[in-house]
Amino acid sequence: MSAGKKVLFVDDDRDFLRSQSILFSSRGYRVLTAESGEEALKLLEKEVPDIIFLDLMMEHYDTGFTLSYRIRKDDRFKHVPLVMLSGVASQTGRRFDRQGEELKKWSKLDAFLDKPVTGKQLLQVVEEKLGPAAPDAQESPA
Repeated sequence: MSAGKKVLFVDDDRDFLRSQSILFSSRGYRVLTAESGEEALKLLEKEVPDIIFLDLMMEHYDTGFTLSYRIRKDDRFKHVPLVMLSGVASQTGRRFDRQGEELKKWSKLDAFLDKPVTGKQLLQVVEEKLGPAAPDAQESPA
């Protein structure tokens, strides 16, 4: 049996990481997690995920943006979709997910989702960017 597509979640919320690991693993994805930007960088020395979800605020208020720039500088990750997740909207009222193309352009992100997000929303993003987890997933009855 071949391993599924790799999804990396970088977030300092352990409950979020645990719940996404359970959900995505059950759907055939190989899940990687990191609780900080530094932990993510160490993991990325060894792994090349198929998609990366980053929390905006972790060790610092801009850890997610800093990490996304560092990831984009590495040619190995040039075509890996980067999706930023943030709870800023609930604290400030500013919704990044409505900034559209302008935000994507300057941030080098492929998508930006305001928290809270559901597992269903995250699965939808992954399937839009990568297709189903396994090549035969479309052939399986729903």
